[in-house]
Formats: sequence, structure tokens, C-alpha cells
Amino acid sequence: MFTKHEQRSWIKIEVARGRSAQNCYQGLREACGDAALPYRTVARWVKLFCEGRDAVQDSRRSGRPHVDNHTIQLLASLLDVDRRWAGWELAAEVGLCHKTVLHILHDILGYRKTAPRWVPHTMAEVQQWQRYATAQDLLDRYQREGDDFLGRIVTLAETWALSYEPHLKQQSNEWKHPGSPRSKKVRPTQSNVKAMFIVAYDIDGVILHHTVPQRQTVDAAYYRNFLRNHLRPALKRKRRHLLATNPIILHDNARAHTADAVKDLLRRWRWEILQHLPYSPDMSPCDYELFAKMKEPLRGTRYNTREEITRAVGRSLLDNRSGDTDGIRRLSQIWQKVEHTRGDYIEGM
Repeated sequence: MFTKHEQRSWIKIEVARGRSAQNCYQGLREACGDAALPYRTVARWVKLFCEGRDAVQDSRRSGRPHVDNHTIQLLASLLDVDRRWAGWELAAEVGLCHKTVLHILHDILGYRKTAPRWVPHTMAEVQQWQRYATAQDLLDRYQREGDDFLGRIVTLAETWALSYEPHLKQQSNEWKHPGSPRSKKVRPTQSNVKAMFIVAYDIDGVILHHTVPQRQTVDAAYYRNFLRNHLRPALKRKRRHLLATNPIILHDNARAHTADAVKDLLRRWRWEILQHLPYSPDMSPCDYELFAKMKEPLRGTRYNTREEITRAVGRSLLDNRSGDTDGIRRLSQIWQKVEHTRGDYIEGM
């Protein structure tokens, strides 16, 4: 049977004899039968030979060059030593073009260049194991007591609200045509107008938010008075059932929270303190959920006084009083993830 190159050579001879594309196709059908080239292919080659083409082989196509295994292994070994190589640096190192190197990295080796994620603290191995052990203990207790355990937790934390909270980068994105000018965004400057809040909430929503007076430091004495004069009365008004079962307090390890005076007060009330390790905001519902929701409506608006900030925070937290926040309900998932990562920081919560 005639190959495609042999058929093209025959077409070339027939074109030199003045034959048309139809004549060439009929001749191929008589000689090759069903193995003959299609009519459109015959007509295309007739046109090429009439225009002066001489070769019957296919033209070389543009595309990615063949990459040998030695080059692939060389790139892999370079990345094993240092993952921060730039693409052009790798291209110069192995003697290939930039596009070929990117093809090897992405399509063959499966690499993607990503930025490192921010973490609150560089933990020692012993700190990771402490987080792992704590998560296991809390999960065991949750399996024994179920949602009744989560229902007793009251979490407290302090946070600053500034006169201007800038939009997040994702919130500032805009749809634009290719030729549209890029919008400008002024870098925010630190303002002296700000207010600190102590927020307490449980599985049913926000219990109270307390505005700390200006220039007041939240030390052990102030925090103790807050528990006695603000939190306990709020629980009597809104969560009387918690006082009957004794709430479980979840707060971080700030000095004001771990002071002996505060511990003695909670012990006298028979309120339990839930174990919370240092540098663990990813295990605190206020940090990984409530404060982000509280500040989201404030972003992009400038407030000139502490009173304006206080009113804005109050309006924002009103939306979370009816159980819109579910950070405490997700604590069991958080503990599972910390256990799964062997105590490492978790993200995406």
C-alpha cells in the first residue's frame, strides 16, 4: 500500500503534467482504493505544488521541544535544594528558554509557586505537641458531653476598632475593560481615634460588648471588675441557665486573664476555665470568626470620634445577637483539624 508521502509524490508528478485536483483524486482512488488521501487533502497539496512547493514532507510545527529526563531530574534536584528559584534563574542554570522551564515545572513536575502563609508564631515542637494533646482532650470531652459542652462555653476577648478600617484587597477588586485605568487606593495611616472593646458571646450569639474607657489599660484589676460588674449581671439577665450549670470561660493567655485575682474570682463562682494555649488564635472563636464579622461593616467608612466608633460597633454586633455567629459550634471541627495537623496552625476557617 502506498504511504502518504508516496501519494504526495505522485500528486506532485501529476501537477507537473497539468492535472487538476479532481483528476489526481480519481487516479489515487483507482490505485489506492479506500487508503487514498481525502479529496480536501489532495486539493490542498495540488495548490501547494502549484504555488512552487517542492518538499512532500510535513512542515515543522511550532510547539514545545522534546525534554530529556536528565533535564527534568536536574530541575527537580535544584528545587529540592532551594524552592525560591525564579523561573529565569532556572532557565539560565539549565540552559533552556523560560517557557520550556515553566512547561517542565507546571506540566511535568506539577509545581505551582505560592506565597507562604502567615502564622502568628513560630512554634517549637513541644508547643505543637501541647496543642495536639489539648485538642485531643477537648475532642474526648466533646464526644462524652456532646453539644451540652459547647452550650456552656462563654468566650471573651479584647479588640481594637480604629477610626478607619480599610477594605480588604478582595473587597477592592473591580471589573474593568483591558484599556481601563487602574484605580488608586491610598495607604491608610495610623489614627489616634480608636476604641477598645471587650466582647463576650456564646453559642446563642453576642452576650455583651463593653467599651474600655480611653487611656485605660485592661489589667487584672480592670478585667476582674469587668467580670463582676458587667459579665455576671449580663448572664443573669440573658443567660440565667448558664449560671445554673456554671459557664465555661474561654479566653486567651493575656496577663490580665491569667492573674491569680481573676482565677480566684472564677474559682469562687465555680466557673470553669477552658484550657487555651498561647499563640493559638486559630482556636479562639473571637479571633477566627466574631471580630472579622464585627469589623466587616466598618470597612471603608471613616469615623471621627470614639462615640461614632462605639455606635458603629454596636450596630454591627446587633446582627450577631441572634445566633448568626457559629464560631463556638465549629469548635469541634477546629479541634479535629488541630489534631489532624499534629498541632500545627490551621487555615481556611
